[in-house]
Amino acid sequence: MSKKLSCVVLAGGQSKRMGTDKAFLTYKDKTFLQTIVEKLSKKCDEIILSVNKDPQIYQKHLKPYKVKIVKDLYPYEGPLNAILSVSKHVKNPYVFIATCDTPLLNENLIDLYIELINGFDVVVPEIDGKFQPLNALYTKKSLLKVKNLYPEVKSLNQWIRNLKKVLVVDQEVIQNFDPFLLTYKSINTPQDYERLIKYGF
Repeated sequence: MSKKLSCVVLAGGQSKRMGTDKAFLTYKDKTFLQTIVEKLSKKCDEIILSVNKDPQIYQKHLKPYKVKIVKDLYPYEGPLNAILSVSKHVKNPYVFIATCDTPLLNENLIDLYIELINGFDVVVPEIDGKFQPLNALYTKKSLLKVKNLYPEVKSLNQWIRNLKKVLVVDQEVIQNFDPFLLTYKSINTPQDYERLIKYGF
């Protein structure tokens, strides 16, 4: 991969539907957070973790990886606030924004998105007719634009609509890398987690 790439992992949500912090749920003897950071470390030369709790809570789960931890400017104000909070810390021109509740992330999709992003602000997948603004690739410039939109704009999809050059990737293209689209399978509820443990998806 020739382009320098940063990765942001959003882990600052309240996990209300799950009832416990999703970042620390385990799958195949690793926490979701460990699993995702391990995968991203193969593709990114910078990883930033967005949180709302004490950073020390996350440190023990991040060894041996070098991860910068950034607390949200406005706690529990949503993912666009998290992106605003980390934007000034990103060092590379391209940024993959991941979420801590998708442990089945296929990191090889990042290579595809890197190939496609030339001239675009964002490469965003469309699954079942809906944009997937997380586990998507952005330019750093598009992240820096958030400060001019927030808090009037708080929705990720509204932010994307404010970007000038948006490349939408059809799910059929994604399925060449991830046949069952598991990268976009969020584990949000105890039922989701039970199914993941039992069936692996």
